[in-house]
Amino acid sequence: MRPSWTPIFDRISEDKRQRVLYSAKRAFAERGFTGANVNEIAREAGISVGALYKYFRSKEDLFLAIIEASRERLGSTLDDILAAVPSFFGRVEAILRTATESASADPDIVRIYIACTTQELEPLARHLASQIESASASRYTQMVREAREKGEISPPCGDRAAAFCLDDLFLCLQFSFGSSYYKERLKVFAGSEAVESEDIVAALLAFARSAMGAPATC
Repeated sequence: MRPSWTPIFDRISEDKRQRVLYSAKRAFAERGFTGANVNEIAREAGISVGALYKYFRSKEDLFLAIIEASRERLGSTLDDILAAVPSFFGRVEAILRTATESASADPDIVRIYIACTTQELEPLARHLASQIESASASRYTQMVREAREKGEISPPCGDRAAAFCLDDLFLCLQFSFGSSYYKERLKVFAGSEAVESEDIVAALLAFARSAMGAPATC
């Protein structure tokens, strides 16, 4: 699969690349795919529109580049957690904490992910799902499989289904700390005006232990 950017984009400075991606991410998060204006993105990044189109063949490719960059960061983060934390529930806890921290630090990417699920981007749905989910699906399935083999868990379904359910916990938590709507939704369910991330992480971790069939000593 070809990258969403041209070889010219690889040759510019890292600072300039990040400036372009940051400007595009802000625009797509604030105004959606249709509403984001390429001229404004270029101006915000301090480049010409002509230069932007030398880096990306289309507005769609620019949007996909944001997704690819985020997927690479997610994959790297998950690999670091899997390498550093040996136990299944230690990994789950680390991912839950990372989800709240990353969503709070970078709500724009959360809003872009939510936009990917709307009808506006339906023509790109298959490609977007493949791009976004590929970083987590294989890693979570491996995580579940290894934990089942070690006797840490005994989920009442297959490894892939268990990984899917686990990802839903992570995803909804991330949305709850990066989207205004999901923040309010969390308050409705939690019954509190001030929902602490530690409390939510603890609740989801306890839920995951029960749902994944963890032994009492695990």
